[in-house]
Amino acid sequence: MPANSLDATIAATYTLTPRVKQLLLRVEGHTFSHKPGQHVSVRMVRDEGRPVYRPYSPVNGPGTDTLALAVKRYDEGTCSVWLHERAVGDTVTITPPSGNLHLHAPDRDVAFLATGTGLTPMLAMLDQYLADGTGRAVLLFGERTEDDLMYRDTLDRLAAGHANLTVRYVLSQPSSHWTGPSGYVQDHVEAALASLTQPHVYACGVPEMVVEATAQLQERGIPADAIFSEGWEQGAVAD
Repeated sequence: MPANSLDATIAATYTLTPRVKQLLLRVEGHTFSHKPGQHVSVRMVRDEGRPVYRPYSPVNGPGTDTLALAVKRYDEGTCSVWLHERAVGDTVTITPPSGNLHLHAPDRDVAFLATGTGLTPMLAMLDQYLADGTGRAVLLFGERTEDDLMYRDTLDRLAAGHANLTVRYVLSQPSSHWTGPSGYVQDHVEAALASLTQPHVYACGVPEMVVEATAQLQERGIPADAIFSEGWEQGAVAD
């Protein structure tokens, strides 16, 4: 176990969508000081005694003893199933937040590209940008169906309250009454960036989206040093 691991207590749980649960993890006496967008690693022990670690990005920012994690359950998943089975009062071991994904320049226009629980670091960075940023922001969030759109009420309230923010949802399996964009996030990058000037772009979600969107952005003339992701996605697609 890493020497700097933290034992957190589950303070509350909430159902966000049929497949996603939010866990509030509290470390009494500790104040988190991470950059919004970074992730923790959750430790669990398999039946044979071997520990495994899985990354999850807090939705909330630093400054308190509590982190909010949104966990999507995958039936074949190891850690996601285990976390969905945890209850209030249970202990979860985590590493302190770290990682490459965080806001770099609040004075630049920004685009946040997310699919699934890749929204979680984007929501943390978006909160920071709306507090400190001086430009325009676009969030493009892709899911399968409307029922899968977690934090939709939160995002709609943020968009309604901030004239410099545009939120667009993209569904890959839309119902017949859906009037918004359909397909995949990478199909709508060009339109999403049309209103932005020399933006920084942040991408998180399924590796295919991150890799394809990055290629489109570079073809559009956005330099590689203005595009930010976790950094492992290319290898995942290559595999």
